[in-house]
Amino acid sequence: MAGRTNLTQKYRIGVSRVIGVLAVLLVLFTGHSWTMSVYADLAVDLFSFTLVLTATFGRLWALAYIGGHKSQDLITTGPYSIVRNPLYLFSFIGAMGVAVYTLNILIVALVIAQFGIYYPFVILGEERRLRDVHGSAFEKYLARVPMIIPKFSLYRDEPSYAIDTRLFRRSFFSVVWFPLVYMAVHMIDTLHASGAIPVLFTIP
Repeated sequence: MAGRTNLTQKYRIGVSRVIGVLAVLLVLFTGHSWTMSVYADLAVDLFSFTLVLTATFGRLWALAYIGGHKSQDLITTGPYSIVRNPLYLFSFIGAMGVAVYTLNILIVALVIAQFGIYYPFVILGEERRLRDVHGSAFEKYLARVPMIIPKFSLYRDEPSYAIDTRLFRRSFFSVVWFPLVYMAVHMIDTLHASGAIPVLFTIP
């Protein structure tokens, strides 16, 4: 198990890039054969965009707490009081928002596979390192706070919290990707409808 988690840590960025390229190719050259009413289409758009917005602001919230503290401090307040991995949780929510918007079952399956099969090993590797750094304090945190499904009754916060403003400003650039990708998918969908980009395969 330790060897597997080390491998996932080592190749995490590379695997994410490969999956990202595959998702881009699917968006560009595949389509769906679903027919929906105007109201159903609007409902899907609203739902998917809500997920993207939740991911954007959720990641910014989590980054505000962890910025400048990730290496040396154990953060257990704010979003980290209800779930141990809020950044991964909000990333999954955002990725699902984009995937649902495409109405492409292959892209939805790709996102679920990445976060459901691959990322648990990434999380276990990170938590092993945190256990080595923080010892019993992290063991208590591990026993109290769930890994990925939030438990809102655990929420607690401090009256004030020091934020590294330089790192927080940089966080804005790391959270705009989900709305930008959402807009890009919308543009590609429009180009598909106009025939400017061909749909080579249709997914049932």
